[in-house]
Amino acid sequence: MSVTELTIESLATGGDGVGRADGLVVFVPRAAPGDLVEVDLRVQGRVGRGHLTRVLRAGPSRVEARCAHYATPDRCGGCQWQHVGIDAQRQAKAQIVRDAFARIAKRDVPLPTVAGGEPWRYRRTLTLAIRREAGRTWAGLRAFDDPEAVFDLADCEITDLRVVETWREILRAERSLPAGPRLRGTVRFLDGRALFTLEGGEEWPAIDPFLQAVPSVAAVWWQGEGKRRRLVADRRAAATPGASFVQVNEDLATAVQDHTIQLALGYSPRRIIDAYSGSGDVAVRLQAAGVQVAAVELDEEASAFAASRLTAPSRAIVARVEDMLPRLLPADVVILNPPRAGVDARVAATLSAAMPRPSAIIYVSCDPATLARDVARLEGWTVRSLKCFDLFPQTAHIETVCELVPAVA
Repeated sequence: MSVTELTIESLATGGDGVGRADGLVVFVPRAAPGDLVEVDLRVQGRVGRGHLTRVLRAGPSRVEARCAHYATPDRCGGCQWQHVGIDAQRQAKAQIVRDAFARIAKRDVPLPTVAGGEPWRYRRTLTLAIRREAGRTWAGLRAFDDPEAVFDLADCEITDLRVVETWREILRAERSLPAGPRLRGTVRFLDGRALFTLEGGEEWPAIDPFLQAVPSVAAVWWQGEGKRRRLVADRRAAATPGASFVQVNEDLATAVQDHTIQLALGYSPRRIIDAYSGSGDVAVRLQAAGVQVAAVELDEEASAFAASRLTAPSRAIVARVEDMLPRLLPADVVILNPPRAGVDARVAATLSAAMPRPSAIIYVSCDPATLARDVARLEGWTVRSLKCFDLFPQTAHIETVCELVPAVA
């Protein structure tokens, strides 16, 4: 390890600042574009990893982090860019998407626009590790440079205060949680109600005292060691799929939906396949516009909720997209909204070979690298438009909606 000075040129996927030392590319966490920094440099293969020791000269985009947990000693890994101004964050995200297409898909695309909203208090879900040691219980996030270091979280500046307060209520009732040194919990705020999912522990004998101590929690799911997740308490009048995936940023998630639906309806479709459809929000809105929708989702709880809101000939199907897609084609438009890992290679192969081709594929992605990889696999398709949405300010994550149309021969 050696001490080196370098200038940060850009921000990389994952959030590190990028500079060069004697031609070696160096990745430096918590560095901002334009910073002149001193780092402890370690060479790993063909790249360098730098531990920031001092900012010798701050770049124009560097700002003071708002959250006390972001700095030493906690070094929270939940955010990567609180030290970077919001405009610079969004510029970096657009460039990361464009670079991914150039590097992985070998396609030159215009720099996408980035739609943004409120940069603080936007999260409606928060997952924390719960730790017990030496008679003490705490819950928190992990240090960015030490995944075993879980600090005691007092507040999370990007999370809705209602979620934070529900977590405080849960921790005041920690004696009623299952025994064990390590648990993991998630609080979601959905439809104005707090929902709690707990993982870990072998038995939960004090579930009733826990419920009495946390009146703000409307429903509880528990996944014990080696067991399937199950709903153990429900104080809601109507059951929504609260344990399934929901976007953390409600306002921007609606904007993504609006844009996706607008693109799809622009092709005057009669039949749409909504793949990785979740609880069916997009499918329901498309059905209301007069479109027949096949909503494909593997999560049984989410699919059941979608089915309760769709009417024939629209339908919700519990299946893997790669298995069901060939049976559902042809369709006028295909919407893909996969998890971070992207689509199975068989999905791209099916759409590449489809005849007649859909008029468009609308691909909603939370990972530029897997989006670019999957677009590269889609032979005979070209990018018509790209738009990014900053669902996760203060972090390096970005949501992208990619519109693809058949290539002109």
